Amino acid sequence: MDWQQALKDYRRRHGLTQAALAESLNVDPTTVSRWERGRDQPALGIQRRLRALVMPPTSDVERTLKALIDASATIVVLYDAKYRIVYSSQRHRELLRLDASELYGQPFEKFQPQAQAIFVESIGGIRGWLRNGIASVNCTLIRHPFENARNPEAFAQQASAWTIRDGLESPLILGIAQEIPLAAYKSHFVFTTRDDPLS
Repeated sequence: MDWQQALKDYRRRHGLTQAALAESLNVDPTTVSRWERGRDQPALGIQRRLRALVMPPTSDVERTLKALIDASATIVVLYDAKYRIVYSSQRHRELLRLDASELYGQPFEKFQPQAQAIFVESIGGIRGWLRNGIASVNCTLIRHPFENARNPEAFAQQASAWTIRDGLESPLILGIAQEIPLAAYKSHFVFTTRDDPLS
């Protein structure tokens, strides 16, 4: 594990100073500083405690995301690291005219519009999302009526997607889309990578 980044991320999320984290672990603040600068690694016993802090069980994260997706009236899709559909909102299933048994576990390429295929190709394919360190993307997408889909109607969406990496050994990607009038469609993609400064 990259303790250097994991500890910085954990402290930022929880608003902790190095001294406060050190106190909770019963170590010296300079020790936490050395870990975060990559000058030292936590001892094995401390690593177990740190892992429990920075890596909540995947099932807890997924359960929470699924509850939020169930409560959503918009288009929400959760993908695994191989871009298979893990879960989606009722509106997403209605739009594709498919039920959960036909969607879950399936590669998203089977259901993507051409605009989304272009976007995915621009980041180096489905593995490019994680390999390129993309944290989030905002985009507009259109499905033309002639594209291979059960729903023959054209539609446009304004969408955002995020890498959900904290606490997960196998990252998830969450996509949320809102339907927009076809006339409002303008093809654009905006990426945020992990190297971008925090806003």
